[in-house]
Amino acid sequence: MSSKDNNQQRSKNPLNILQNAQNSIILLRLKDGTEYRGLLKEIDAYMNMILENATELMDGQPIAKYNEIFIRGNNLLFIKPDASQVS
Repeated sequence: MSSKDNNQQRSKNPLNILQNAQNSIILLRLKDGTEYRGLLKEIDAYMNMILENATELMDGQPIAKYNEIFIRGNNLLFIKPDASQVS
């Protein structure tokens, strides 16, 4: 495998993508349909994460704000790494 192929595979690793998204705005949805948008501060190998300045969204509308929130990785449905353009 060439180094170019190896770099492409490494960049497609979901955990690497999320680690590269640290200190940027992400959008995530939980299995119960709740969405959060905030600054990704920490992430671990289980995709547990800490968001700062997070907004809880229901049907796209903000319903609560949090200075800091912990999300367990096993509750995640999806994550959008670059959500800076999402309103």
